[in-house]
Order: sequence, then C-alpha cells, then structure tokens
Amino acid sequence: MNSVAMQVVDTPEKFHPAAEEAAQALTSLLRELAAMENKSFAQYTRLCKKGRVIEFKDGARREFTDIQDWKEEMKLRFAALLDPHCTKKLIAQRRDCLHAEHFPSSFNCVNTGCALSVTMKSAGKAVAQLVPDEDSVPFDLSDPDVRYLVEDAKHGGHSAQCYGYFQKYRFVLKREAEEWHIDEVSCDSLHGDRWRRDWYF
Repeated sequence: MNSVAMQVVDTPEKFHPAAEEAAQALTSLLRELAAMENKSFAQYTRLCKKGRVIEFKDGARREFTDIQDWKEEMKLRFAALLDPHCTKKLIAQRRDCLHAEHFPSSFNCVNTGCALSVTMKSAGKAVAQLVPDEDSVPFDLSDPDVRYLVEDAKHGGHSAQCYGYFQKYRFVLKREAEEWHIDEVSCDSLHGDRWRRDWYF
C-alpha cells in the first residue's frame, strides 16, 4: 500500500508528468530526511540520558559527550543532506539548519500516511502541499530508533520529547539544471490557514 496519496491539481495536462516527477523527487528527499531526523532525535535522547553517544561512520568510531558539539555536527549533516536539493536563494535565506526538534519527524508521514498535492502552472515551478493523515501519531516500529523512543516515552520519556507532528507543509520547487530544487518552505497547523515561512529547513 502506497503511504503517499499523490494528486496533481489545477495543472494543465501537458505539465502532469513533470508535476509527478517533482512530487516523486520531493517524497524521496523527505523520506531520507524523516529517517535522519528520527535517528538524530534518538541519539539526542541517548546523549541526554546516558551522557554519551557512540557511532561508527565510514569505518571510524566517534563519541559525543557534549550536547552542543553534537548539535553543531547535526546541523552540518542535515545541511549536507539538504543543500544539494535546495536553491541558492533558500540556502542564503536560511537562518540555521535545525531539524529533529521533536519525535516523530514531521515528515514521517511519507512512510505512514499523507496526501501530497502538486500544482504546476509553468514548466519551471511547482508547488506541493504535504498533509499528514488525520489520526493518532503513527510510529514505524520497524525502525529500531523509533522502537527505542516509543519505549522511552512509555516510561516517562525525556523532557525534550514533544509531538509537533500534526502540521502541514508547502514547498515551492524550481527546476534547475534538469533537477527539482526546493526554493521555499512554509508550514501551518493541520487545519490552519496562515502559512508561515520555515527559515530553518
């Protein structure tokens, strides 16, 4: 079963294939981002509870004991993931690359259920809206980090855990060098009608 209900709306027929391509590219990136956010939040929880996090990356062992050092490293890693998929304008306007602020990731819905509507009026620009399914907060229990956090929450959890899951996102995408890039990100509460820019994507 496809967890993303994709729909092309208010778009001339000739742009439908390009709009679907934009939606698929965005979905693929958000899937990667959601996994990274969930893993990062799990690391943060372990660091707060145990005082250290040990990871093995590219054959090298690395240990974090300082929360601020770990946060700075995470900013760099999220930027490394996102920057190749963002326009120079978005990167220049970004105030910081802050992610994994809560659990589960706001983009976890691409794995557990959401609607993605795409509108395309011209060849070089598309607007996509991501809206999570309205239900209880879904957890992908096949992920060991998610299982760890769910168990942690059952036993009181860490105070950093909050569930800012039910919000929707709007992405303005631009076609550059034969690829789709995110040019602007906005978010709102699930039933709200006041989009606000996300300067930290």
